[in-house]
Amino acid sequence: MKIIIIEDEDLTAEDLALTLKRIEPSSQLCARLSSVKEAIAFLRHEPDVDLIFSDIQLGDGESFDIFRQISPKAPIVFCTAYDQYMLEAFKTFGLDYILKPFSDESIFNTIAKYKLLRQTFNKGTTDLVEAVTQATQAAESNKKSLIVINGDKITPIQLQDIALCYIEYENVFVKTATGKEYLVNKTLEEMEQVLGADFFRVNRQHIVKRATVAYANTSLSRKLILSLRVEHPIKISVSKEKYQSFIQWLEG
Repeated sequence: MKIIIIEDEDLTAEDLALTLKRIEPSSQLCARLSSVKEAIAFLRHEPDVDLIFSDIQLGDGESFDIFRQISPKAPIVFCTAYDQYMLEAFKTFGLDYILKPFSDESIFNTIAKYKLLRQTFNKGTTDLVEAVTQATQAAESNKKSLIVINGDKITPIQLQDIALCYIEYENVFVKTATGKEYLVNKTLEEMEQVLGADFFRVNRQHIVKRATVAYANTSLSRKLILSLRVEHPIKISVSKEKYQSFIQWLEG
């Protein structure tokens, strides 16, 4: 197993390398990189690695900057003292997210997760990084609740209670069947994956639930204008290119 470590603290990098060797004796440390610039240069010319362990906050930026410029050929394990980057990490081909100080158990569990994914890869998945992405998306699609922001509170709500989802001033909100509105820390594209087949992306700003649609009117511009079972100040229309697929979806 070929591994690289991206970490700007010498003691942490050394400790991680020793822990990996102790838990997985066959592992080979190919490189220890300490900056965004150094990691980009290495990965451009030496992409043949199996697993990447990366700190997030580096001296010249965040490790996310690396993977915006270089498409990783291996899953990434993010190691950090902060939990605020978790969402971004799993959007960036993250296999796991380990909080510092890490333990032998956390490293062991990560290696076990990698091996399990590798077995899936060997059974026919064409790309291991793609498998990580698919696994993350599958986990999202199986969720039954969603974390929302309500003032200074973070609250879970049931997906079945959501009536629609929309963008306003670059923020994404959900509205429940009772008319309550909540801010969510996701993009509309991510919400499409989470909400599932009972919801439809009718245009760039709105996702609606089938049960929320009371009826639809045809406008002079051949767009469908939706009448909803929940109050909403904005008139929602179905884009022309989605007209037929929306009708099919509405039929169930």
